[in-house]
Amino acid sequence: MTEKIWFYAINGEQKGPIDGAELDLLTGVSTIGPDTLVWRDGMTDWQPASEVLPDIHIPEGWPKRAAPPPPPPPSAAPAPTDMPASEGAPSYEEWTATDHPTEFMDCVKTCFNKYAHFRGRARRPELWYFVLFNFLVSIGLNIVDGMIFGFGSDVSLFGGLYSLAVLVPSLAVGARRLHDIGRSGWWLLVALIPLIGWIILIIWYASRGDDRDNEYGPA
Repeated sequence: MTEKIWFYAINGEQKGPIDGAELDLLTGVSTIGPDTLVWRDGMTDWQPASEVLPDIHIPEGWPKRAAPPPPPPPSAAPAPTDMPASEGAPSYEEWTATDHPTEFMDCVKTCFNKYAHFRGRARRPELWYFVLFNFLVSIGLNIVDGMIFGFGSDVSLFGGLYSLAVLVPSLAVGARRLHDIGRSGWWLLVALIPLIGWIILIIWYASRGDDRDNEYGPA
């Protein structure tokens, strides 16, 4: 059985991984066309299928190319410089999106959609609206806990569960916010310094992001 190593993007949505047989099927029914962006391990960016797919997966009728690109040597793969959310293809949106949400619910939805996405960048509204949303939800859940367990009780069941549930997306959007000002997501660890660390993070979170593309994604 061949390995599932190929990813492709349709209408801005990343799909995969798929193996060679599935790739042949999708190219055969034109789901993947010559201009469909594809990616696999070893490639530095998404590229049109007609440019990078091996000849055995190129259907008849596709534009001819002069010669297939040589496979990159193992050493050519870029070393990770930040906290990856998971192994596999870089996000399609990371390479194509040039705008960022500014409305309250759009920012909240983005943070949940990118639940464990540590790559890319996040503008100030995306992080701060998510912080506000979590604060309001926590107040509501604390009231529920008080109604159930008593307002003088130290039990915070629902509030604690919610805090645990949003821990990962909170770290992820924090890392993306640091990327927006050109800093590595590893700087989140500065929060381990009592008081001073949080002050530094808040200042960075409130800083204006780079107005141009940086190593973490488009502006």
